[in-house]
Amino acid sequence: MESHLSRKYTLSDLEPGWPEDLGTSRVKSSPRMHGSLIMSLRRVSRNPENSRPYVHGDPIQLIDWKAYARTDELIVREHRDEAAAKISIVIDQSESLKWPMREALLEHGGIGSTPQKIEIACRVALYLAHAHVTMGDMVTIAFLDGDGGVTRCWTPRSPADLLGMYELSLKIGFIDALESLMAISNWSASSFDCAWWLSDFLKDHSMPSIWSELKRVAVLHVFSHLELSTDWMDGSTSYRDETRGRKIYLGDQLKSGHDWQDAIESWRTKVKSVARRRGGAYLAIDDTTNVGDFFHWLTTEAI
Repeated sequence: MESHLSRKYTLSDLEPGWPEDLGTSRVKSSPRMHGSLIMSLRRVSRNPENSRPYVHGDPIQLIDWKAYARTDELIVREHRDEAAAKISIVIDQSESLKWPMREALLEHGGIGSTPQKIEIACRVALYLAHAHVTMGDMVTIAFLDGDGGVTRCWTPRSPADLLGMYELSLKIGFIDALESLMAISNWSASSFDCAWWLSDFLKDHSMPSIWSELKRVAVLHVFSHLELSTDWMDGSTSYRDETRGRKIYLGDQLKSGHDWQDAIESWRTKVKSVARRRGGAYLAIDDTTNVGDFFHWLTTEAI
C-alpha cells in the first residue's frame, strides 16, 4: 500500500527495500513468501477477501453455498497459490544513458545536481530486484551490450545482497558496482517468466528481437527531465550554430518552438506502441518522477 511519504520523493531518491515494496499487497496474508507468479490452478477458499460474483464457466465446487442460502447470490470463493518466478531485469548500457555528463552540466550553467539516466535505471532495477527476491523469486540483473545482446548477468541470492550492492553503488557508482559482480552468462529470454526492460531506446538494438521470446515484458522508458522540458534553457545553456551561414542560438530556438516537444512525444509513442503490441506494460520515467506515481503504475498496470 502506498504511503503518503512516497509523495515526497522522486525516483532519484529510490532505494531497494522501500517500505511500500512491490510484494506488500500480495504477501500480507501469507505466513511466508511464496513468490510472485500466480499459478493457474484454482482451489476453494473460505476467506471472504477471496470472493467474487459467479460467472458462467466457474467450477461449481468454488461456489459458497452457505452464502447463497443467506443472500440468494452466487458467490465464488477461490484462491490461487503463488510460486517462485524467474525474473530478468535488463539495463541498457548505451552511451546515451550516461547523459547528462557532469562536465556538460557545468559548462551550461551547472543545472543543479541532475543524475544521469543510467543512475535512475539502476536505482529502479535494484528496487525491483529487491522486491522480487523478498517475495521468493529468482532474479537476474543483466546488461544489454552494444550489439543488442545480453552476455553478462548477476543473480543476487538475498535481499541483503541487493542492499550491499546499493551501498557500494553510492560509493563507486552504479555501473561500476554492478559490473564488479557481472559474470559471463548464456542468458536466454525464453527461460524467464517476466522481464523488466530499462532503456532510453535511442539505439535500434534497445528493442531487440528477443522481446518476442519473453513471456511477459514491462518497459520502463528512461528520460532525464532536461530532455522533457526546455524551461531550463536560456542564453547560458544554448549553443551557437554557425553552419550554412546561420548564426542562431539553438537552445533559444527550441524553447520558443514546439519541435522538441513533438519529437519527444513521437519518441515515447513509438516505444509504447511496440511494447503494447507485444503485450507489455509501458511507463516513461525520469529523475523527477514521483515515487508514489511509480508505485501506482506498478500495482495497477505492470503487475
